[in-house]
Amino acid sequence: MTDTTSATEQRAVVLTAPKRFELRKLRTPSPGPDDVVIRVDECGICGSDIKMYAGTHAFMRPPIVMGHEIAGTISMVGAGVELAEGTPVTVFPPVGCGTCFHCRSGREQLCEEMEFFGGQRAGGLASHIVVPASHAVSIPSEVPADLRVLIEPVSVAVHGVTRGAPALEERAVVIGAGAIGLFTALILRHLGLQEIVVAEIDPSRLVRAERLGFIPVDTSREMLQHAVARLIRPEGADCVFECAGGQHAITSAILATRKGGRTIVVGNAPPTIEIDGLALQRGDRTIIGVLMYDLADFVTAMNLLSEGLLDGLTTFEMISRYTIDHVANAFRDAKSGRLTGLKAVVEL
Repeated sequence: MTDTTSATEQRAVVLTAPKRFELRKLRTPSPGPDDVVIRVDECGICGSDIKMYAGTHAFMRPPIVMGHEIAGTISMVGAGVELAEGTPVTVFPPVGCGTCFHCRSGREQLCEEMEFFGGQRAGGLASHIVVPASHAVSIPSEVPADLRVLIEPVSVAVHGVTRGAPALEERAVVIGAGAIGLFTALILRHLGLQEIVVAEIDPSRLVRAERLGFIPVDTSREMLQHAVARLIRPEGADCVFECAGGQHAITSAILATRKGGRTIVVGNAPPTIEIDGLALQRGDRTIIGVLMYDLADFVTAMNLLSEGLLDGLTTFEMISRYTIDHVANAFRDAKSGRLTGLKAVVEL
């Protein structure tokens, strides 16, 4: 398709109804005094995007310009901004009110008035996006260019591991070998944990996890609780990171956690879940919820990518690339599990 967009226009993908996209020409945004305009190079697709696409998200409904896994370059800056045009950046998606307890504590994702790029605010499935300069994060040159779009999802895993606070001598389990699950397992190993168990039902994901040196468990064939008793100890694992989402995964995670241990819920939980109250209270277990990340997690994620966190994976295994004209295919493939890579990424 020939692009006839003028210099004052941009191309944007608008989700107008569940599973229905329109590629529109919109006016290129201008920055306010404290804003920057980012020329988007790439935008990744995650589980919450797929829920918006399918019409099953808990509260986000069309019309939406989705996309919060953004890598790009500053193209315009506001009068009060010190960042320079041409700076490679990613976007820190949650924008809080700036004055509440959580915002003042550096945890904007917990603000009651939080807005999110790719949700309440127009996201990265557009050639340009305007963001507060405080939310444009400069990317160090040490981060490989082809991995910049993974900074945001790696930050999710960083935050989950930080919340779980595993000790070196502890044994960990990760449920789910998609992008967030594998990134979580890789970070745990980077911290020095040994013999990490990764549970999954998809055969190709299990093969990948095993090739990376993790202990695979096929939970379509064996209950996780039984596998953990066999592979770690009968009492259960010290910490279990649930990265799959859903009632069944959360239940399995709690049952696989030893008494006194920690279940860390990283995946998208349903609005209501059932929990075995006796297993929680009489087992002295802790259930930890994980929401997004804070800005420090982005810095850690960029450092990890610079240090070779993903060196065991080829770019082909990590990323399935699509052009903006084929964004519908990207979402269909991501939803159906037909991706060759861990992440679907749209090139703008």
